[in-house]
Amino acid sequence: MAEIPIESKAESPLDTRVGAAVVLLATFLGICNVKGGNIAQQMQQKQADRNNSWAWYQARNLREAVYDAASEEMSVPRPHESTGERQIRETKSAEYHKRAEDQKQKKEDQKAAAEQAEAEYKKLAAKDDQFDLCEAALTIGLAMMGVTVLIKKKWLFWIALIPSVIGLGMGIAGFLGADTDSPAINWAIHVLS
Repeated sequence: MAEIPIESKAESPLDTRVGAAVVLLATFLGICNVKGGNIAQQMQQKQADRNNSWAWYQARNLREAVYDAASEEMSVPRPHESTGERQIRETKSAEYHKRAEDQKQKKEDQKAAAEQAEAEYKKLAAKDDQFDLCEAALTIGLAMMGVTVLIKKKWLFWIALIPSVIGLGMGIAGFLGADTDSPAINWAIHVLS
């Protein structure tokens, strides 16, 4: 079987630049994609924590109301009750009142836990948005570089670097936990969501 010769062309500097940029950007995009996925998992956990805490808050709210009602009912004197019956009733009333106070405290703790989980969720959502914008910008940059190789226009490579640099910046900001809150970035995130 005869070998088919492969034409060899001297690589152009443009192809070399684009190839190197694609390798670096695609690698960084893959790493950012993994990080973004991990953040999404953390967000799901925080959302579950928040929902569970609010559910417990409501359950403790109901328990507090039941214990308060029982305490009030037990505090009302009964007709013709003996001293022993009165002491038992007042002791039970005090026990129910103590249980209501305990539920009130635990309810406030649940509220604080729910609010903490919500704050952590929002912080993670901001990081997730950074990685989403990173992914979008790098994907655009990589697509433009693919077209650059096809049409061999140096100017398109330089234009492709604009979204690529934006993507790199957002990814690095996401890894560093940097605040990227600005009108332009918020607008871009809003458009993507």
